[in-house]
Amino acid sequence: MTGTQVEVPIAPAAYADGWYAHNEVIIMLAGAKGLKATHCDPKKFPWMYKVCPNMSGAKSTFGDGFNLEELTTIDPAPQVIFDSDDKLRDKATEVGIPVVACKFSTYEEMKKSITMTSQVLGGDATKIAERYNAELGQVVKDVKAKTDGLSDEQRPMVMHGNSVYALNLDGTGTIIDEWIKTAGGKNAVTETTSSANAQFTMEQILAWDPDVIITGKAGEAEKILADPNWASIKAVQNQKVYVNPKGVFGWDRYGVEAILQVQWASALLHPELFPDLKIETKLKEFYKNYLSYELTEAEVALIMAAQEPQ
Repeated sequence: MTGTQVEVPIAPAAYADGWYAHNEVIIMLAGAKGLKATHCDPKKFPWMYKVCPNMSGAKSTFGDGFNLEELTTIDPAPQVIFDSDDKLRDKATEVGIPVVACKFSTYEEMKKSITMTSQVLGGDATKIAERYNAELGQVVKDVKAKTDGLSDEQRPMVMHGNSVYALNLDGTGTIIDEWIKTAGGKNAVTETTSSANAQFTMEQILAWDPDVIITGKAGEAEKILADPNWASIKAVQNQKVYVNPKGVFGWDRYGVEAILQVQWASALLHPELFPDLKIETKLKEFYKNYLSYELTEAEVALIMAAQEPQ
């Protein structure tokens, strides 16, 4: 996705994944079979390990970079490293492992990244990628058919962040900006951000005065609504502060549950345009069709509330 050409083995028996979000792509396309090393772990991503037991067969590493020498000692050693950027490329090349950069920030780039990943993995992955990409494209098209006609005044100002109460917010140049616009909103954060931990100030938030606040962290909606420092903001005054659903990966970020996010967000911002949307039903169907997991009603409720599995 960075434009670098690399030579990789087709259908590698072993691979590593250094981008947290991309692990869900691997789960969807191949059930994480062949994954030998990952930055994910059961504590940070409990749904991921519950839904896909094969994740437990991968060595869990920590930090931003793999210990490349250690990777070569895994049996079988990874033949490819999937990652979000090119940082590891030179060092990985020294130990004979090609790096495939998968980062995206729009739906079109996402489809391209998933297709590329499926071409590396081979087998059934290409058909699954085609099915997912077609459905994502159709969902976005259907949502935009209803939201494109909204005037600027009809589009609420939406502030979103990985942890809004900790002032970590998402700006332009992100998949978050993409789904906010698609769902019929405007991003309150007008600055470009490149990290989930981009930090802002309370003064900036007060100046933006969003109509809707969506946080990626469970429990924060109640904190924001109860904190007098936030009391003057329109979203707080109108009780429009929400926690974003989170399952195998946060719907709001760069996992494949992005297909659920745009539907959930559009119905949240414009319920009158989407009166028949049953997001809980969509959630169950998605997990069954793409993650090979049958959710119970209790599990659906936990994911909708961004809670960990019991």
